[in-house]
Amino acid sequence: MIKTEAVREAERLRRALNEHDYRYYVLDEPTISDPEYDKLRRQLEELEAEHPDLITPDSPTQRVGAPPSTRFAPVRHRAPMLSLSNAFSEEELRAFDQRVRKAVAGDVAYNCELKIDGLAVNLAYEDGVFVSGATRGDGFTGEDVTTNLRTLRSIPMRLREPVPGRIDVRGEVYFPRAAFARLNEERQRQGEALYANPRNTAAGSVRQLDPKMTASRGLAMWCYSAADVPATTQHQLLERLSQLGLRVNLATTQLCHTVDEVLAYLETWREKRKDLEYETDGVVVKVDRVDQQERLGFVSRSPRWALAYKFPAEQAMTKIEDVKFYVGRMGTLTPVAWLTPVFVSGTTVQRATLHNMDEIARLGVRIGDSVVIRRAGDVIPEVVSVVQDARTGGEREVTAPERCPVCNTTTEHGVGEVAYRCPNPNCPAQRAESLLHFVSRGAMDIEGAGPALIEQLRERGLANNPADIFKLKREDLEQLERFAEKSAQNLYERIQAAKRRPLERILYALGIRHVGGTTAYDLARWLGDRLERKGTLADVWRVFRESTADDLTAVEGIGPVVARSLHAYFHDPAQQSFLDTLASPEVGIELEYPAPRPQSGTPFAGKTIVFTGTLQRRSREDAEALVVQLGGKTSGSVSRRTDMVVAGESAGSKLTKARDLGVRIIDEDEFDRLLARD
Repeated sequence: MIKTEAVREAERLRRALNEHDYRYYVLDEPTISDPEYDKLRRQLEELEAEHPDLITPDSPTQRVGAPPSTRFAPVRHRAPMLSLSNAFSEEELRAFDQRVRKAVAGDVAYNCELKIDGLAVNLAYEDGVFVSGATRGDGFTGEDVTTNLRTLRSIPMRLREPVPGRIDVRGEVYFPRAAFARLNEERQRQGEALYANPRNTAAGSVRQLDPKMTASRGLAMWCYSAADVPATTQHQLLERLSQLGLRVNLATTQLCHTVDEVLAYLETWREKRKDLEYETDGVVVKVDRVDQQERLGFVSRSPRWALAYKFPAEQAMTKIEDVKFYVGRMGTLTPVAWLTPVFVSGTTVQRATLHNMDEIARLGVRIGDSVVIRRAGDVIPEVVSVVQDARTGGEREVTAPERCPVCNTTTEHGVGEVAYRCPNPNCPAQRAESLLHFVSRGAMDIEGAGPALIEQLRERGLANNPADIFKLKREDLEQLERFAEKSAQNLYERIQAAKRRPLERILYALGIRHVGGTTAYDLARWLGDRLERKGTLADVWRVFRESTADDLTAVEGIGPVVARSLHAYFHDPAQQSFLDTLASPEVGIELEYPAPRPQSGTPFAGKTIVFTGTLQRRSREDAEALVVQLGGKTSGSVSRRTDMVVAGESAGSKLTKARDLGVRIIDEDEFDRLLARD
């Protein structure tokens, strides 16, 4: 075959195979048999083998075939992948509807979509060709899983229409129930442990180092949003994505014009969801009009124009065989019920939290009781009630722990506190939990470093503190039980990859009391500004060590309690050796700072704003978040350094002081006009 004919034939075969993939995996309407499809694919493979220069990124032959990866590179999202606020009741949904209608003009409609229980990903297309894919991660930074996502037949390698430039498509990768059942049946035949639920298994499958393993799992994807795709409504956007050949769940999507219609939709799918071929744990309710979405805006890490309504948790009855207390990384002792295994919400439950002794007293729980459990949010199992009629008289009361069940230290129970705590900082359980937190998904994210591995490392003296994990050698890992040369190599590469994490992840991984993900992000941005995004981890520690608690309260989002906790941690003699080791060249942490806040070009950039009184269109917290997003700062008090006071209804002493100091005062309408200028 001459070259020009080969080019035309390769293009014809690619178009045909992509079209048949679309009809089979997106429309579920195949038009040829499997043998006919395989014949076309073999023809293309032979042609590309003869002419390798004809291989294109969107060729169906490129879905599988890349070598196994040793790590997943971090990817900064062009726009954050925000989470959604949750609602669990009709009252919360009606309150959301009232807030929306109060804030926007005109009629409001809601696009209701089933919330797929899987792994959120971002797909990037350039000029209509799939070029990269990443996991959600912490919302700001995900992992590059392009090679694995190429193996999903429901993700088109080329869009059905030419789209110039780049678009980002977001959706959920999930495990179809039938495919998940087949996987577990095969594992049972092989004598391997069964996977607990489709959601976690889907996430793990996308993050396999070998793309052939991902390809074998039978994963699928639904798309639900996109950037840089023109549309005036959410429903129109979904229809446009479908036209482009992306898999969209239009069959279950409904446009609702009243909150009662939304509630009827929820009730319909609460009953019908068990018949679906995938897991769903709720409904996403979105304001349909894009201009109204823009008017409503965002707060913190979630949009104000959407929420996730979670279906009531499924319940089941079982028996409490024992209650044991588990020690957390901060020393908190949490009572956990050991249950007779029971199947609920798609997984077998053997443990359930009892939260604390007050909750045990409220429920009247005893060892030996028959109880009703549920998976709260379809995730965390908890005991909700005792079946009193099932009592036999042989049940035993649960007593408060006088000593730590691990290190035998006398427990503490402060006045006014609910929790019992182990005060021993060297408690083995606390150390183990600190290590687990350090390697967890939201922190340093070292896949494969679970409880069994941490226990082995501690028993062999290989990891006494988190920094030791980064000093592990391949030979150390090969010594461990169930670690062959290949698995040791894979884990070693993941550990090396974890040395390149965003600063906010590192700060969160330290496990400082009161420092969660959002606070860690605020601190990372502050440090980035202070160190001009050039400092090493040792420079970061120096800033903290030189800062007083009062200095830290000046950081946006940091209050006195958090500031004192930070100051205590970085001045604790017991932490210094660990911190120095973590920052040492031997470990080799490479910092990545968050993007700087906008410093110019907005009405609030570089200014200090104070809010007083009651705002009508948004909460004060939302308004302050908007100012921060636009490069400004907020304060709780008026001083000569205040640039502007936004006065709502019933403004008090702050308004009086602002007048006395000659500070500019505006009302909420003027504040909105300034927002519109950005």
